[in-house]
Order: sequence, then C-alpha cells, then structure tokens
Amino acid sequence: MKRKFLAVVFVILAAVLLVGVFAGCSSGGARTNAGVTLNKKYIDEECLTAKENEQTYYVFTSAEEGYYHYYYFSGGTFSYCSAYTVYFRYQIVGGMLFCFYDSVEYDPAHDSDNVKTYWASEFTVCCGDFLVKNIEIGGGASAHYYFSEDYLGEIPNFGK
Repeated sequence: MKRKFLAVVFVILAAVLLVGVFAGCSSGGARTNAGVTLNKKYIDEECLTAKENEQTYYVFTSAEEGYYHYYYFSGGTFSYCSAYTVYFRYQIVGGMLFCFYDSVEYDPAHDSDNVKTYWASEFTVCCGDFLVKNIEIGGGASAHYYFSEDYLGEIPNFGK
C-alpha cells in the first residue's frame, strides 16, 4: 500500500515538473516538435535595431518550409548591397534544425553575388525563444543568436 502511494505521488510530481518545463519555454504561437515558433521572425542578434527591410532573419512558415531574409550594405568607394530572400525546406532532428535551399528572390537593391543552390544552414534549437548557430572564427567556435520577435519583448535592453 505504501509503495503504491509513493508511486502515485512520484508520477504526479513528475507530471507537474514536465508541465513546468514546457511552460517555461513558451512564448505563444504554433510550435513544431522541437519548439520552433511558426510565422514569427527569428532576428539576427546584430540586426535588432536595424530597419525591418534591412534586417537578417528566419521565418518558419510551416512544419517543413520557411524563408531567410539577408541584408548587407557596404558603403564607400566600392559599395555594394546583398539583399535577398532564400526559401528553404527544413527538418528538425533531435535538437538540431537543418535548412536547405529551395529557391531565391533578390531584392531590388541587390547588386552582389548570387546565392548558390547548395545554400544550407544549421541551428541548435533549445526552445521557441531563440536559435543558436555555431560558427567558426579564426579556428575557434563561437555562438551566434537569432531571437524570436516575441522573446525580444522579455529582454527589452538586449542589443540596445
């Protein structure tokens, strides 16, 4: 009798903890199985204060598709602009998100190199609040973040 009672208490406690874990990473909106929020921008940490059409960001439009908008302008004597949207298909495997080229649309301001059809991107997905892209700089690894537009309201001083 005592064991059954302890087992029931343990199951209830485990269920409460699981609900708390999932609720702690919730910012609303529809999510895929790994916590990516659909139809919300994931904005590059370096573009948070830029104008909307000059931001770099990802949007996941369904459980299989999304798009990536890139913008970069280099002024000076040899100025150029890279501005385009890559439409991609993606899969989430474990805690990793893999994006693969489907098509591209260039912005009117674009006058730089064209996007290669083997364009791909990879992220670690922790929850729906942000994505982590691991990049190599000078032989060392560094993390680069893309923040959900909803989550930015919870960290209002970040990037300002």
